[in-house]
Amino acid sequence: MKQLFAILLVLIGFSACKTKEDKPAAEPVKTIVEPVRIIAIGRVEPEVKITAIGSEVNGVVKKIYAFAGDSVRKGQLLVEFGHDYEDAKLVQTNSKVATQNAEIQNIQAQITSAKIKSENLKTKYERLQKIFEQGAETKQNVDNAKADYDQAAKDIDRLNAALQSAQSKLNEISADAKVTAIDVERRKVKAPSDGVVLNMDLTEGSAATTEKPLFDFAPNSALTVLCEVDELWVNKLKLGQKAVIRTQGTDDKLGDGEVVYLSPYLKKKSLFSDDTSNMEDRRVREVRIRLTGNAPLLINSRVEAVIELEKKN
Repeated sequence: MKQLFAILLVLIGFSACKTKEDKPAAEPVKTIVEPVRIIAIGRVEPEVKITAIGSEVNGVVKKIYAFAGDSVRKGQLLVEFGHDYEDAKLVQTNSKVATQNAEIQNIQAQITSAKIKSENLKTKYERLQKIFEQGAETKQNVDNAKADYDQAAKDIDRLNAALQSAQSKLNEISADAKVTAIDVERRKVKAPSDGVVLNMDLTEGSAATTEKPLFDFAPNSALTVLCEVDELWVNKLKLGQKAVIRTQGTDDKLGDGEVVYLSPYLKKKSLFSDDTSNMEDRRVREVRIRLTGNAPLLINSRVEAVIELEKKN
């Protein structure tokens, strides 16, 4: 009896162990974590992009009027090339303009005199014609008066033609003067708008060409941070999202901003492509964040942008 009871206990234990082993394990609970922010590395830029200012002509730098860091106004003279030859040519051309104007005035005076003379000869001819009709004047005198009057009219026509020719010549010389004046102005590099001169490596007396920019210029505009966000997160970006700008790799806040531009396509990384340690071949979306307030940021400095995403309920 005791043996039977022992055998039953062994069977019951074996059955319990088998049942426990055959029971399938519970599947792990999957938890989807939604990001609440995106961190991207960016570069500080003016909203209106930096412009490389060049020269329209080759020349030698005569005078530099602005230097790196100077704030300038639109139209302010920044760099001047030598233009002595152009100045002399302009003086010569302006002298020709003055001479031609004097010639025109002389012809106009002759026309005025010729018109007065013509009117007098016309009056004389008409008087002699009436006297001739009354039989108190000879036909020869009337014909002579008529010939003098006709000649005066031809003189007026000739002077008007000379005036027209002189005026055409004046227009041609004036055009030459305008071209020369423009040539002088082309040797003066002026600020295209209000802004800041970022660098100025020129020296007075150095040669400059049209092939190489003279200096970089930042127009006055709001500061922005240009970032590149990895393609994995680009669909979570929206215009108007708030962002915090901070020093790269730290929590030091530099300013606040708002997303104002999202590129319509993905492209290869370009902002910091000089980083040879980055071997990933992923595409990115360009994002521009406009800074609010007066954040003390230097143009072209590298910063970190923390873009806040919308929270889902």
